[in-house]
Amino acid sequence: MSALQLRISDAAYEISVDDTVLARLPGGASTLLAGAGERVRELDVETAIERAEDWLMPSSTSFHAFTLVLPEGAGRLAPWFGSDASVTPEQVECVFNRVVDDVAAGRAAQRDAVADLVVLRELIHHGALTAVVFRS
Repeated sequence: MSALQLRISDAAYEISVDDTVLARLPGGASTLLAGAGERVRELDVETAIERAEDWLMPSSTSFHAFTLVLPEGAGRLAPWFGSDASVTPEQVECVFNRVVDDVAAGRAAQRDAVADLVVLRELIHHGALTAVVFRS
């Protein structure tokens, strides 16, 4: 069965199925958070969401009902998801809400990890994905 994959790197975010790239965002986290300072603010998260949606929406119907695989594992997302091999969309949404609360309260959140979480959340939401699997 085909798997939808999200590759997260400093160079780009890349979504593919069976080694066919469906969407690529050059610059990855730095593109989503362009103009943000080192400390992420609520406005930066909102802007990142808008940029992620602009990037994902043209191809989002290609993602419907897939399970998402992160082939390199959780990477920068690991502090929020720990050793879970897979998570539900609801679990991702809960983590996202906690991180946004932390950002709003001025508590430190690793900048690039916040961008990764935004991409993951928006991909799940707009792609109507059923689960996320972290593979090492």
